[in-house]
Amino acid sequence: MTTKREFIQVNPTNLGNGVFSDRNGLNQIIFEIPQVSKFMKGNTLKVSGTFKIVNGDNVTQPTNYNQFFQVAPAPTNDFYIDGRTGVQSCIETLSIQNLSGATYSTIKSYNRLCASLMPLNESIRSYLNGGVDSIYGGLSKDVSTAKKCDEAFDFAIPLLDGFLMGELIDLQMVKGLRIVITLAPSNYVINNNFWRNSASASGISNGGAFYQLSDIKCSFEASVPDAEGQAAMIKNTNAVMEYNTFSSFYNVIQSTDHNISLNINTGRTLSVIGNIIPSEWVNNYTYGSSKTLQPLSLDGAVLRNRMIVDEMTFTKGGMRKPLDFEIESDTTQRDGIADSFKNWIELNAIRKEWSAGNFEKSLKTELSNPLSNTEPARFDRSRYSICEEDKIQQYNIGVNYDHITENGVNFKGTPLGIRIQTTLPTGQSMKPHSLFLFVKHKNTIVFKDGGVSVFN
Repeated sequence: MTTKREFIQVNPTNLGNGVFSDRNGLNQIIFEIPQVSKFMKGNTLKVSGTFKIVNGDNVTQPTNYNQFFQVAPAPTNDFYIDGRTGVQSCIETLSIQNLSGATYSTIKSYNRLCASLMPLNESIRSYLNGGVDSIYGGLSKDVSTAKKCDEAFDFAIPLLDGFLMGELIDLQMVKGLRIVITLAPSNYVINNNFWRNSASASGISNGGAFYQLSDIKCSFEASVPDAEGQAAMIKNTNAVMEYNTFSSFYNVIQSTDHNISLNINTGRTLSVIGNIIPSEWVNNYTYGSSKTLQPLSLDGAVLRNRMIVDEMTFTKGGMRKPLDFEIESDTTQRDGIADSFKNWIELNAIRKEWSAGNFEKSLKTELSNPLSNTEPARFDRSRYSICEEDKIQQYNIGVNYDHITENGVNFKGTPLGIRIQTTLPTGQSMKPHSLFLFVKHKNTIVFKDGGVSVFN
């Protein structure tokens, strides 16, 4: 069987007036890829378009003409999106179905998942001089992201779902695909930089600024068999397909000794990755809803100071697994040095850290950023977690269960437990923090005589 390459481009089926937004537009983007005798290369799929922010008056755009750390004069109409996740922060839910209605994968809080996946997956090479990060609509270096968002800019983002990122997809066998993207609220995607510059309190009037996506297209590369191969694809009705995907969970941390017990009900669990953010920051123009920080305590009236994370423990049915010890951080954090072992654990949840190609995460670590007397103390070198040029912490909670067989651990009927112990400054009470957890697991689709069954 011989094949040829083909480039396929699909417009949204719900195109409407061509504008997608949580305001003044459609809040869902739906692509329907037909059932044809072709093999889709899902890892080449990109959703492209133009991103634009409009002020609450529905006419003007942000100015963003003041420098990032400038205090006087006060910034006017300055709005930003997250520098690490970029336009990925616009996607709240990603669902992949077939044209008959069967669901292959659904990831809720997809933007929060990307807030962990993207920095953990990419090395410093991805961020220097543009790199892959430029297509996401972010620049990673939060201080220099002036292009967000005083003018419209183009983007082309992949969809980070294992169903697409795995093996070739037989579009005939899967009965075509329907990709449904549900957009996040504008007050999640946009922030006005108040946390780093308290003078930035403008632009929230008239209902607040909002974003718009336009000229949206989905494109991918396909492998097209010859006539004989296409005929064989049509006749074939039985197959098995395996892929990795994520299930989403949400929890609220309200104490310094927080215990979680979740019935995740996944049969082949590969890893768990999660991140934390103060609950009041989510869907709040004043703060970046995509930040991934360790729990914070009050600095005056604002949550700015990191609470010391003493240790974390992962259990399966009450037994410590996969680690039979606590991940201790209290000594390194009290000494103000890099929390290297905890960093290794969180990276290993996503990447095979012992692989030679992954030894280099970044040439820039906590210790390579110099101290500065002109910046607030929270941006000093003692950040205890992965960071990039913006010096804002990238803190994750995660552990890997099976990098060797890649078959995973059975959690059906057995709860996943996580214990997080922290130290709160004297005289303060714990503010609620949102914990977003994502369980990476292997799914199997069985195609038999025209029927579709999905097993996890």
